[in-house]
Amino acid sequence: MRAIVVGQTFRVNSGLTDLSTKAEVFFARYRYPDWLATHSRLVGRIAAALVAARRHGAPPIERDLIVLAAYLHDIGRSPLVAGDPRDHTILGALILSAEGLPECGELARRHAIYCVLDPALAPRTDAEKLVYVADRRGGQEVESLDERAKDTARRHPRYAAEIERAVPLAKAVEREVFATLTFGPDELAEHVR
Repeated sequence: MRAIVVGQTFRVNSGLTDLSTKAEVFFARYRYPDWLATHSRLVGRIAAALVAARRHGAPPIERDLIVLAAYLHDIGRSPLVAGDPRDHTILGALILSAEGLPECGELARRHAIYCVLDPALAPRTDAEKLVYVADRRGGQEVESLDERAKDTARRHPRYAAEIERAVPLAKAVEREVFATLTFGPDELAEHVR
């Protein structure tokens, strides 16, 4: 089966979920480069694994919202907005709100590692924390939080000092999220499909 999306053709894999298929439409529309699409797909799959592993009795969450927001968290890095001086988290929130997904925009606004340093941007809700942790663990493959932080600092040296200060707080958020799951941080990779 083939689908035409914004002048581009891509194969629709029958194994994809509705959410990942919806995300692929955004990836095409916003011209994601391969590295960004790979990263975003992985963060979406990590979020899906985290949501699926929540312990019985954990507070209710909006699974689809969290997973879609994880897939689209970096839409503010689209080449279509290159040159805009605003942070990609702010751009992402604006784009997703304009696309009719303001709830996803709020989760995207709070995903960057350095957001934990600002009380106004730090992830507060379970949904925000799940997306935050999914991004902390997914680069181009599932990584530890420390590995991902080092890679992010290497690619974005202007944020290196903030990233270093954020790591202990990010680890606290990760501990909080994994305390509600049926598996631990070291087992994440085996749960991501």
